[in-house]
Amino acid sequence: MNCFKCSCGCDRLTKEELEHILQSTNSYREFLNNETARNMFRSMIYPDETNTPQPSGSQNRPVGKRPKPMAIKYLELIEEADRLRQANDLSEEDVEKFADSVPDLELGDRLCESTSTNREEVLKDIIRKYGPNLTVTDEYKKFITKLTKAHDGKIKLEKS
Repeated sequence: MNCFKCSCGCDRLTKEELEHILQSTNSYREFLNNETARNMFRSMIYPDETNTPQPSGSQNRPVGKRPKPMAIKYLELIEEADRLRQANDLSEEDVEKFADSVPDLELGDRLCESTSTNREEVLKDIIRKYGPNLTVTDEYKKFITKLTKAHDGKIKLEKS
């Protein structure tokens, strides 16, 4: 029986599943392709706190959600670029809205000026730029450390 529940969900996975997720963290491309890993990362780094009362002075009261860490911003950026890359029926409005959210103004401008024939390449460039940025964040490194500890703990439990 597990007494402790982990916010990312690693406590509900087998050691083989944890091993697969750990392997997907070796490359941002593999990580992007592993929805379970991305969801666990998001749950651990930026959990849904909308109804969680937080201490404020002498009383508990709900407050606004904390600012998104850069790691989550990078993840959302590469996920959206990948979604748009795979979409067949993109409106110019969708492209412009996403282009405005890209921190690199040059890439955002290239996306706005892109045509349907070269848009996929620009979106891939966005993923190639921000994928590695995600993997060097402290949050991403802590996520890998936590998964490694969870995996090692499951191996120790099996040997007992």
